[in-house]
Amino acid sequence: MDSLKLIPQVFFDLIGRVVPGAVAILAALLLSKATWESWLGATLGMVLAQSASVSILVFVAGAYVAGQLLSPLAKLVQRAGELRWFRPRPKAEGYDWLRAHHPEAGAQCAKIRAEFTMHNGLAGVLLVGAAAYVITDGAWRWSVVGSLVLGGLLAAVRGRTTRDTFNEAVSKFAKATGFVKAA
Repeated sequence: MDSLKLIPQVFFDLIGRVVPGAVAILAALLLSKATWESWLGATLGMVLAQSASVSILVFVAGAYVAGQLLSPLAKLVQRAGELRWFRPRPKAEGYDWLRAHHPEAGAQCAKIRAEFTMHNGLAGVLLVGAAAYVITDGAWRWSVVGSLVLGGLLAAVRGRTTRDTFNEAVSKFAKATGFVKAA
């Protein structure tokens, strides 16, 4: 059953990387006024672009890669939420220990970590999307800019609160399982 240890990491990649990457691809398509099929046709050729399975596979793989490329931006959003003005809470210790010694508890914490990574990535995509929307050639509307900025800020706040939940869960699990802080 060693394959079950892989599930938290796959879940993390799907939630923490693929979701923000997919939103980034969709935002790029909307800003460029292109379609997915036209982009695939230009890069892979029209024969492959018309295959639904190839299209889905390339989209998921592209979303994963885009999510990986967005991870520094997600970490920047996380660090901004940790500034002293936002009353940071102490970081929990013992996450890696839980994953190694109590995989069930570690997997639960990994799922919460994936969620706050996803929220931070979405916040970054929406805020960068708002800036990109403003500098595009065509006319733009304040309602779209406001919605993107508001959505980005709400996602950042949700990422912060989910990170606090992660820290609390790690602390509680570590305390319950006998984790001792390294001196």
